[in-house]
Amino acid sequence: MSRVSLKIVGASGQGINSIGEIVGKALKRSGYCVFGYREYPSLIKGGHASYQIDVSSEVVRSTETKVNILVALNHHGLEQNLGDLKDGGIVIHDTPDWEFSKDDQTLLRGQKIEVLYLPVEEILERLGAKPILSNVLFSAFVWAALGQSAQVLKDLVAERFRKKKDLLDLNMRCIDEGYSHAAQATKRFTVQLPPPNQQWKDHLLLTGSNAMGLGAVHAGVRLYAGYPMTPSSPLLGYVADLQNETGMVMKQAEDEITAAQLVSGAMFMGTRALTATAGGGFDLMSETVSMNGMIENPTVFALGQRPGPATGLPTWTCQGDLLMAVSTSHGEFPRCVLSVSDSQDAFDLLTEAFNLAEEFQTVVIVLFDKQVAEALYTQSKYDLKKAKIRRGKLVTAAKELARVRGTDRYDPHVPDGISPRWLPGVEAATYCAQADEHNADGTVDETSENTMLQFTKRLKKMEALKRALPEPELFGAQDPDVLLVGWGSTKGTVLDVMERMERRIGYLHYTYLWPLRTERFEKLCAKARKTILVEGNCLGQLGMLIKQQCGIEISEKILKYDGRPFFFDELLEELQQRLSQFLILNS
Repeated sequence: MSRVSLKIVGASGQGINSIGEIVGKALKRSGYCVFGYREYPSLIKGGHASYQIDVSSEVVRSTETKVNILVALNHHGLEQNLGDLKDGGIVIHDTPDWEFSKDDQTLLRGQKIEVLYLPVEEILERLGAKPILSNVLFSAFVWAALGQSAQVLKDLVAERFRKKKDLLDLNMRCIDEGYSHAAQATKRFTVQLPPPNQQWKDHLLLTGSNAMGLGAVHAGVRLYAGYPMTPSSPLLGYVADLQNETGMVMKQAEDEITAAQLVSGAMFMGTRALTATAGGGFDLMSETVSMNGMIENPTVFALGQRPGPATGLPTWTCQGDLLMAVSTSHGEFPRCVLSVSDSQDAFDLLTEAFNLAEEFQTVVIVLFDKQVAEALYTQSKYDLKKAKIRRGKLVTAAKELARVRGTDRYDPHVPDGISPRWLPGVEAATYCAQADEHNADGTVDETSENTMLQFTKRLKKMEALKRALPEPELFGAQDPDVLLVGWGSTKGTVLDVMERMERRIGYLHYTYLWPLRTERFEKLCAKARKTILVEGNCLGQLGMLIKQQCGIEISEKILKYDGRPFFFDELLEELQQRLSQFLILNS
């Protein structure tokens, strides 16, 4: 794969994201696959932040550590990010009279890095434009450095400001100024993009949070309740933006406990409802999760992972909450855990999560992480006809409602543990749904015999659920010498890396994490010469679950837990070293 990378750095609030989004959208329309990655501190303004775009004419699913173009919106970027450039890279900045240190000058000469100065303040003052238009100036300058036509950029800006002629004219003049300065500065060079591939032009360009929001709409969600907490906040904001178009009820609750209770009540009444939070918020929701396990109320919780414990690294990413999702809340009860890995999963899995919740009358936890939530994906158009809503044993027909008895609701003798379910207010027998242990119609019953019956009834669902879940998906070699095992956002980086590896490598990707199916893993592991676990946490949590379920320990692990995702070049180098050592030892 031939890829070009661009990184915009500066302080939070300077418009870093705007430049990245403008250039990313223009590149996609020009026939390129785009992947975007954000880093920022937990500050509303200030701190040091970045927005990186990796571009290719082929599919690109990950970020690399080194870039071709660095755009520094303040001097901190010049001080901190020069080391991020590849040989022959370009620095674009707007800091007048900047002098690089001796070490930086040595780096610039050694790597043949060109430095371009754009006098932003001077240009804006001459145009009578506000500082916010510096984003358009920088975007135009970068676009020219990429050797692209100004018309694509002008068309993009025209769409946004077509109803505001004065502002549109000013934006167009900024584009012309950016191009004019770039024409002088880049006479000797531009960054060479690969030839475009027109298949990307009609793709969507969206974040994982956008995809999850659209997936929720497609799944039939009619109520969303949440409390802001990174990395779930972008989903909350996106759903709120859509509420007038979708008619969805959107409630920003006063805390996570209230959000969980609102969603539980809505689901009990038959309305598909969703809440999302991060690890700290999910801690507060755990008592409600347990209550839903007791009353067998189908509910879906989206859990956005960020590094802990406590506040941890609130604006960074990790895969550290798998064990929490599998075991959170007191007592033993069935639950299902899924994990989103990219923008396709983010859309598809919401429907499946609600179907499983209703079919098995259980709690479903959908894991995602900050990397998925805020990454920018080039996504093929979604199939809006593929998903089918399944509501399990929900009784709605009048004749069937007339036949149900109150004791049918929690009948401990149903073979698969799944009882008929009907909604409050319909003309049917009544039952009690409460958090105390209860008998068949929900009446409190703490006897030994009843407790055993009800526990057994609920846990019978786990075997049925496990049989219903798909096995993990195998990518790459179907009879691999080297087997990689992972889950979540790791998938994109692993698939990009595998395309550069020459050995027979297979990647076993887990989407359905609990109950955990290990049959395919056991067969592949027995044949592979080497098995490596790849996870974004410190303990190898998926590996721990695999060992718990089938007794096989994956001794070799590539683990990352610094708040950053796996980068393409970083993982490629690590795997190449591991496999080289393996070949030497076994030669």
